Amino acid sequence: MPSLRDYQRWARKGTTTQRGYGYGHVKILHDAIARWRPGDLCTRCGYPMWNRWMLDRRGRKVSAIHLAHTPDRTGYEGLQHAHCNTSEGAARGNRARGVRTWQSSRAW
Repeated sequence: MPSLRDYQRWARKGTTTQRGYGYGHVKILHDAIARWRPGDLCTRCGYPMWNRWMLDRRGRKVSAIHLAHTPDRTGYEGLQHAHCNTSEGAARGNRARGVRTWQSSRAW
């Protein structure tokens, strides 16, 4: 039976480099993280970022801070909370696909 990891692997489109997360991105990310200090502000929400690491559902240590691309993916916005970065990307993708976020159960 395929695992969740298998489905995630199949859902990805291209390699990490093709998706914009290759060596150049990782180098810029490491440089930005080296300059990061606890309490620096998130470029998306403006709240301070305190934790560098968090635990995922399986108890594995993952980054709580992401380096966000600009919407056209030609540059970087700066360091953001992982939640801010992923939710913004999901919202942008849903808008591009025409997904409605809320619909009433009756016509008023």
